Amino acid sequence: HNFNLFPDLNPVEATSALFFQLFPNISVTIYPHSVYTLMTFPTSTPGVTKESLTLLMAPGARKQEDSDEVYKEKTEKLLAFVVNINDEDVVAIENLQLGLQNAKDHNLHGEFLPKYDWPVHRFQNMILDGINGKTLNEGIMPELDNAFEKKMQ
Repeated sequence: HNFNLFPDLNPVEATSALFFQLFPNISVTIYPHSVYTLMTFPTSTPGVTKESLTLLMAPGARKQEDSDEVYKEKTEKLLAFVVNINDEDVVAIENLQLGLQNAKDHNLHGEFLPKYDWPVHRFQNMILDGINGKTLNEGIMPELDNAFEKKMQ
């Protein structure tokens, strides 16, 4: 490990990452040694998304033997990894925005492919329900897998 872990983690938690999405635009990722948040913000230009990323290290993440320079280098590498992953997500978001704008401009109506597009379909329905003041439609939620939870017991 490049960093000390949060205290009191069991072996499963020490090798896992948890990902949370808060509707409509906040992501929280918890690693065994750090937490990062990502907020995405649409702009008035389709295909352009602004983001705010915050990386928070566990208070004791720094290894005792690491100098200031070594710890800084390790955290910068972690941040570069996180930024790279998030940049990929932003590209996906922006391409979706461009595709939706293009479809609207050409009066095209595509079909969702359930095997591949259910997250987009679910998210768009969450947006529509939110705009219309409706509560979450549980019928569009995926079946949850509790394999991780079973490992924790």
